[in-house]
Amino acid sequence: ITVSKNVPVRRSRRLAHMNVHGNKLSSPEESDNEMDTTKDQSIMSVVYRRQTYKRELEITPEEQEALNQQIQTFFEQNNSTIDSKKSIYEFSDLQITDENVLKLTPDRLLFMDIHSRSDILAIIGCDRKGTVGLVVKSIDDLNGTWCKINYNCHTEYATCCRFDNFNSNIINSTSYDSTFRTCDITKNQSIEIFKDPDNHGLTAFDYRSLQTCVISENNGDVLLADMRANPVSIERFDVSKKRIRTLHINPMQTDEFCISGTDNCVKVWDLRNMSTMKYCLQTNYSCYGAYYNQAGSHIMATTRDDHLMSFSCNDMQHAKDPLDIQPIKKIHHRNHVNRFVTPFTAQPYPIFESYFLIGSNEYPRTISIFNENCQQISSLSSENLNSLATTNISHRTLPIIVGGNSGGRIHVFTGHI
Repeated sequence: ITVSKNVPVRRSRRLAHMNVHGNKLSSPEESDNEMDTTKDQSIMSVVYRRQTYKRELEITPEEQEALNQQIQTFFEQNNSTIDSKKSIYEFSDLQITDENVLKLTPDRLLFMDIHSRSDILAIIGCDRKGTVGLVVKSIDDLNGTWCKINYNCHTEYATCCRFDNFNSNIINSTSYDSTFRTCDITKNQSIEIFKDPDNHGLTAFDYRSLQTCVISENNGDVLLADMRANPVSIERFDVSKKRIRTLHINPMQTDEFCISGTDNCVKVWDLRNMSTMKYCLQTNYSCYGAYYNQAGSHIMATTRDDHLMSFSCNDMQHAKDPLDIQPIKKIHHRNHVNRFVTPFTAQPYPIFESYFLIGSNEYPRTISIFNENCQQISSLSSENLNSLATTNISHRTLPIIVGGNSGGRIHVFTGHI
């Protein structure tokens, strides 16, 4: 018996730009027709794919200080206005310019929020390194330069961040480091509001009123926090035996909220009666997220078995068994790509009260718009949208939609204002 000492060398066909059969793949800059020289040259069609390379330039401390001062000026202005009149526009009017593709956070983007003011465009996002990023510019100059700053608020995953309802110059954030922190933009300082004494990670939060909020933890507890008290008053409820991923309060009924996580259902609770669960929405698999639409009439859940599920609040009220609510519509939608990509979740679309925004894994890259019956109404695409928009959000009144990828880069769709 002869034993060969030659060790086989593993050769990557992907790195060699070959398919599984060993055939050379076409160049990214040319179409398949260009590689086939046997076809008539008169019918050859060349497809050019745009390649954009954006380099992040290091700035000096003096330049960063000047940007910080400019950001503080934006938020210190007394003419801060919130326009209650919603814009009317066509989805085809929304475009991404080169200036509106930028880095928001240095690491994987997990959550975003957008300021409600109608005179400035301010976007915040948090990442898995605990950083909260802020970019801002004037609405009058949407194609102008962004002012950007990063706040190192947390030492672990920053799971959720929102502009404060009571003071719009403040950013609140939660993290797996068990802290709830507030960051004052005008003072450029971050303060710890409270820390969980048992070191449970805080996974999400939402506002019940101007100065009270509901916070979820990774051990399945929910906290009702009253920010008016000093120290902060905390009331704890055990609502799940498993980790909670998302928490969302009904926009039309602020005592009601839904939670989703590693339980195989979405749970709906009422703060006025926390002794028993109000509704249990059956998803059969764990959920990446569940959110109300702006009208508060439906809950859209994205599940681990790659489905979108819509639940009607009207059906919940008339159900025979409130703990066995079935979806009114269920469609296939790929929600998980790989462990390096933030899973897709369906976020409410405030301007159109029954719509949801969710990214798509299809190519070319798009952001899909669904109604409460899981019907796709439209999709947004652009030559500048060249990555998966895993986290999406829109302005409450203006034609602005922001899609963020897992690398922390955002793509801002804007229309005529």
